[in-house]
Amino acid sequence: MKMNLKAHTHQKDNRVQGLPVVILIAGSILFFIPNIFFVIQGFSIRYWADDYCFSGFLREYGFAHGLIKFYSTTSNRFSAFMFTGFSELFGENAIRMIPPIIIIAFGFIVYKIYSELLAKHHVEQTKIISILFSQILLFFFLFLAPNIDQSVYWRAGLSHYFLPIPILLYLILTIFFQRKIEEKHQIKSIFLFVVSVFSEGLSESYAALQAGLLGIALLFVICIDKSSHRKRRLYLIGSTLVGTAVAMGVMVVSPGNALRLDTLQQSSNLFSIISISTVSAINFIALSIRGLWLPFGIMFGLFVLITYCFVRPTGLKIQSRILLIHSFFIALITLMLIICICAPTAYGMMTYPEQRVLMFAQIVLICGISLEGAVLGFLFQKILYTCQPIRMVGLFLIIIFCMYPLSTLDVRQSDLRFYQNRAALWDKRNKEINDQIEMGKSNLSISALDSFAEIAELRDDSSYWVNQCAAKYYQVESILAVEE
Repeated sequence: MKMNLKAHTHQKDNRVQGLPVVILIAGSILFFIPNIFFVIQGFSIRYWADDYCFSGFLREYGFAHGLIKFYSTTSNRFSAFMFTGFSELFGENAIRMIPPIIIIAFGFIVYKIYSELLAKHHVEQTKIISILFSQILLFFFLFLAPNIDQSVYWRAGLSHYFLPIPILLYLILTIFFQRKIEEKHQIKSIFLFVVSVFSEGLSESYAALQAGLLGIALLFVICIDKSSHRKRRLYLIGSTLVGTAVAMGVMVVSPGNALRLDTLQQSSNLFSIISISTVSAINFIALSIRGLWLPFGIMFGLFVLITYCFVRPTGLKIQSRILLIHSFFIALITLMLIICICAPTAYGMMTYPEQRVLMFAQIVLICGISLEGAVLGFLFQKILYTCQPIRMVGLFLIIIFCMYPLSTLDVRQSDLRFYQNRAALWDKRNKEINDQIEMGKSNLSISALDSFAEIAELRDDSSYWVNQCAAKYYQVESILAVEE
């Protein structure tokens, strides 16, 4: 009788211990479902507006001459042109692979950061927790992305406003979250120098973000970091900062940038730039949290609860006072980085940034709020972890909050159908263009498509800039888009 009672108790304990793992796996699946919709939608992007211009430059002048002409006459974002040139090597269909690859890369690098961080402190279920955290961040980043049509599902916008983000996360991963200490840093330093030059050349707002983050990282390593990785981190940050400075210098002296700035109202002094940037950053944070309080609240709650219930670092005891200091600095750094992001627009246009530019501000805000949630979760651990009923309530709330992504599936399905239908129309028109070219025509008249998401479309005016870029892309004299 006693043996049967012990066996029954042992089985019950195993079920209770296995419950948290089941909750982590279930949460990952619930977030994976809408995330896969975001990935699949990326396969339906085609050439829109500026895509024709970038690729037209390549077809008309070649890579090297085209890059020089683009840099001299059009834009200082030299890396965006290089990225386009690389994608064009794989043909016309390669464009539809770009968003899925970058979305998956974003999720994988976030997973690696969490995995390295949790493994360093010997947290149980490191891989499963890291998968869930990465799925959560990926979902909320894409779900809350300002003007996702321009910033993620359009190659010209993606190269400026989405591609830099996984690159920045990779730089953070390489500098701060590598557990193995390497004796030789030269090769990795050269590689980070090249990566930082390339990423800086994608857009001015990202350049300001990268420079600001690396500056803060340098101060942290110099003033606070006392670990065995300190020397290595200084070496890597130094090479990355040199690359950042070189790229910013190349962008500043660009003739194409000077031509563009001549058409804009620029700020006259540094105080004005700081003032406009600070007001823009505060307004962005206030408007985002007030207008999107539910998704931000769900995300914050998940990081609080998952940290409280699952993230128990072995041998690491953090005082409440230290946690409160961390919370203050997280908020301060979040604000400072968003100010950096707003600064180029404040200088060049003296106004609030466009929605697609705020992609960078959104990822910084999301990371800041998630880190604040983790800090609060650690505080709850110190106060409430021994209270088993509260922990069971926390596990229940995690499941409830993980249901939230399912409420967005109707929108995900609708967006996917819209993109697939538009891709089919573009494919039909592309075939129409190629058929006319094969017939020997050089002045084409084709079917018009409606514009969307403030992305310009071909018009019934062959002198319109999109028509001219498309003519260069297809290597014909003119293209006219006629409404059916």
